[in-house]
Amino acid sequence: MNKLIILATSLLLLSACSNQPAVVKKYYRLSSLDNSQLSLSPEKRPSVVITRPKGMSILAGRPMVATVEDGALVQLNHHYWLESPTLLVQQILSQWAEQHWQQIKTHVAFDKPIERLDSEILAFEKDGNQAKVSLHFILTAADGHIILDQTLSRQLTISGEGYAGFVHSINNAVNQILTDLSEAINNLS
Repeated sequence: MNKLIILATSLLLLSACSNQPAVVKKYYRLSSLDNSQLSLSPEKRPSVVITRPKGMSILAGRPMVATVEDGALVQLNHHYWLESPTLLVQQILSQWAEQHWQQIKTHVAFDKPIERLDSEILAFEKDGNQAKVSLHFILTAADGHIILDQTLSRQLTISGEGYAGFVHSINNAVNQILTDLSEAINNLS
């Protein structure tokens, strides 16, 4: 009887375990900007605070997201950003800001007279074979009035294979948006 119970338990354990290998989670990051492509400011502004971008929870989280047929966003199961997109975009913005401001900060008290660049992630997703990025920027002067309020978007065809190609296209889209933002900042002077 004991042998029968042990045999039945062993068979149940073996049948419960599947032969499929564990799915490996893949993590991706954005690469830093190529500063040679950016148009430099003729004269750098004094200082700026780059706040962490706002984003819907599904866009601000670590999983990559994709648009489905009905226009809804879904989280991908095994493809993640190394950091949340809000943190990745803040890091890229901080690197980009070095071309336009003498001093870049990420935190400062609200009562300090300093320019602020606030941003919001409106789209950061895969839609079929398209990489969609849409970012809203608000640049506030030290005295509190808005000097720039602009939404910049890019939708690029994914070049390359799989999600590595998606990341490459998202990175290119962000770089193109920042090139446009550079031109807008330069036109303020």
